[in-house]
Amino acid sequence: MASLPDEKAARTRELYDRISLGIVRSLEKRTGVTDVKLLDRKPADPARILEWEQEHQCTLPDDIKNFYITTDGLLLCWSVKFNGSVTPLGRMEVNPLANLKRITIPQCNKHGATQSVSVEDTGSDDEESRARPSFAQIEKAFEIDACCSHGKVCLVYEVEETSDPKIWFLDRAVRWHFLASSFMEYFRLMVMHLGLPQWQYAFTDIGLSPMSKQWFNLYAPVRLAIDDEQLSRHLSDTDADIVVADKNYAIGKLDIDRLFKLTNDKNRDKPAKKKPQPVSSPQTSNQKLTSTRPSLAHLASKRHTR
Repeated sequence: MASLPDEKAARTRELYDRISLGIVRSLEKRTGVTDVKLLDRKPADPARILEWEQEHQCTLPDDIKNFYITTDGLLLCWSVKFNGSVTPLGRMEVNPLANLKRITIPQCNKHGATQSVSVEDTGSDDEESRARPSFAQIEKAFEIDACCSHGKVCLVYEVEETSDPKIWFLDRAVRWHFLASSFMEYFRLMVMHLGLPQWQYAFTDIGLSPMSKQWFNLYAPVRLAIDDEQLSRHLSDTDADIVVADKNYAIGKLDIDRLFKLTNDKNRDKPAKKKPQPVSSPQTSNQKLTSTRPSLAHLASKRHTR
């Protein structure tokens, strides 16, 4: 018969397995994956959640409350065996309630210059819910995950929306990118992406880095294909840029008609050049006149002799 500590550990593992949608067991079965670690955290006190809401004067959604009542944050890390060594790779993290802190919202435009200028829209399918918020529209934002310093996943409250926050990603260029309409929707996205490095950039116009794509091809190829398809659909609806095959570079659209119109106008302004008269060698009346332009074979033989 199992001892009481063993039973408690088994129940705790089962609980976390349900919370993480079975990702722990799934990772442990994958080739090359090792050191799958899920930090055991106690539930948050409901009174502390109420204090947090009173302190910040906003209401947490029910899904976040239920999450914190179940476990005060989440940290799941896993590594891979690579070239004979163990390399840390995946990381899924949700800050505990004590670290769900309000961030300072910088006033920056799309180029990163510090000023009170709205950032342009993302051009997503759902323009009302996914239009990139201007910094003036954001009432409060709280950090859910620091993303190993390559950005911040934030719980964003817009002005006059103190009870229906959305999940946005703030990249290092201080630009907002929509992730999810609710915390649980974001949680599922995090699990489906296995916490792979910089997975949040799959939902930006920047896209995944080549290194991140390699890890996705190894451990989440289906999810990579879905993200690439969504990114292609999103960028095809944007009039500003088009994307080349690997989706890593954006180039401006080229107006072919306008280009050729300008070329024709320039040629029209130039004075016409007189065509040189061909110089022919004396020929008999029975011979036909031939062009003085040398043949390709003649040029090739001449180049060979040089």
